[in-house]
Amino acid sequence: MQAAKTTIRLLRSTRSLAMLENYPLGSRAFAQSALSSASTSIDKQDITDRVFDLLRSSPFIDPAKVSSAADFKRDLELDILDSVQVMAAAEEEFAIEIPNSEADKFTNTSQLIEYIVTHPQAK
Repeated sequence: MQAAKTTIRLLRSTRSLAMLENYPLGSRAFAQSALSSASTSIDKQDITDRVFDLLRSSPFIDPAKVSSAADFKRDLELDILDSVQVMAAAEEEFAIEIPNSEADKFTNTSQLIEYIVTHPQAK
């Protein structure tokens, strides 16, 4: 699972860098400074909204099925690779790392949200 996460992160970062290269240097500098100045204190509702947006924007998830009680396998129909992609996207969104031992325990969106809420480095 770690190899899959690393590959997904690499692909995302390569794609992000390529997108930034299409903008003038000032825009890239602005984008980087905006990313680094993110607030370190976020509330549960903000985290919930961002997790829902992340799940709804995923091409393999039916947006109508996303809820705080949605089960990853039963409701969102995530297979193992889809779950890895969701965890990698959450790590990127909140600037955290979710250990595989923790990620394997998540069976629904509320568990993922609670983990992020209690993570001291979540942004």
